[in-house]
Amino acid sequence: MQPHVTTGAERALAAEHWLLCAAPDVAVARKEWQEGMEVLLRCGVLFTAIRIPGFFVYAAAGGEEPVDVDAFLTKALEGGPVFASSGLSRYYALVPPSTARQWRDQSTECRAPRTLLGVPSVRRTTYEDGRSYWAVPMDSPAALCTPDLVDQLARSGQERWALGGAS
Repeated sequence: MQPHVTTGAERALAAEHWLLCAAPDVAVARKEWQEGMEVLLRCGVLFTAIRIPGFFVYAAAGGEEPVDVDAFLTKALEGGPVFASSGLSRYYALVPPSTARQWRDQSTECRAPRTLLGVPSVRRTTYEDGRSYWAVPMDSPAALCTPDLVDQLARSGQERWALGGAS
């Protein structure tokens, strides 16, 4: 018997279906993603998100080039999913929903349960000026960032930024 190889497209479809479980209206959300829009997903059941200011991410990464920042995030968060929004001024790391009960870092924001969050399609994985995209694509359903790694990244960025930025 041949082993089954799961393709990237299959993993993206599985991640999309999983994320859509957090949509108030799955059919509308699927249509909006197909049209290239962000979809509002509810935080708190499947996942929540830590919003990190872009300048902290750039300071931690040591630069602002999207390809380099994406590679840095992939390594620093061990492949946990992150998307960039608002012209790269915000990064959202998806974490387990229980994170909201214990998050204390006031320079970042952990989205509260039932908060709606605009999320790009899992197929949007390349930077385009002014559009949200997955800087670190979701590898599979429920494969989220480790909160401690997100905290380390944010603190490192804060410290470097306070010392003069990315250089």
